Amino acid sequence: MRVEKALKLQTKRFLVATLMAGVISSASAANSNQTLTTESNSTETRQTETERRHLQWGLTENEYARYEQLMKGIRGSVSPETISPIEVLGIHARSDAERDRYAKIWADRMEEDAKRVLAFQRAYDKAWQEKGGQIIDIAALKQRKPAGNSNSNQAVSSEAGQGRALTFLTMLDGCPSCDSKIQDLMTSMLVDNSMRVNIYFSDSKGKENSLIRQWAVKNKVDPKWLQNKRITLNHGDSLMQRFQVEESQLPVVFK
Repeated sequence: MRVEKALKLQTKRFLVATLMAGVISSASAANSNQTLTTESNSTETRQTETERRHLQWGLTENEYARYEQLMKGIRGSVSPETISPIEVLGIHARSDAERDRYAKIWADRMEEDAKRVLAFQRAYDKAWQEKGGQIIDIAALKQRKPAGNSNSNQAVSSEAGQGRALTFLTMLDGCPSCDSKIQDLMTSMLVDNSMRVNIYFSDSKGKENSLIRQWAVKNKVDPKWLQNKRITLNHGDSLMQRFQVEESQLPVVFK
């Protein structure tokens, strides 16, 4: 009897151990499957994001991969973070045909963006007028007592009479909205060939002209526009004083 009881007890222990091993094995398998599923989903997400990036710019996967590789070199060190993949590939084109292709793609994109910007600007101007707002009119500001010298006043008066010329007050540093505004103005210049912009810097007094040139490079000002005077770069402290504009009010566009 004792032997029989011992055998029964041993059998029960064996069955319990077997069941526990099965449960642990099932749990391990489930965890493993879950891990594989998570890793698979993560990989698919990365692939989808990469695909979206290259499609967003109208590029192939190989072209986008080459852009990413180029940005790891000198291009990523000397170019602003906002430079587009199309510009990078165009700058590093391996043939004239490739350079022309990227230039056309970029020109098409800029034209599309210019149309969007102008459409929004027209909608904004309409909304502003409906609210009773008024764009700053330099003719009205001229009636205020000037704080600058007569030479400065005469120069501004001359600029004001030149049709589509705009006077833009901005800063060299510390004004993200100013940089955004100059991009909007240059986009408008791409569409309107008669438009000119005279840029005045409120914080350039006593600084080297090289800092102004660096600003022009950073903001991608077309050198041809500087050469033919479609854009001029000027020290603007006297203009700020004359129209009593504070730096906290920048950017300001005089029409």
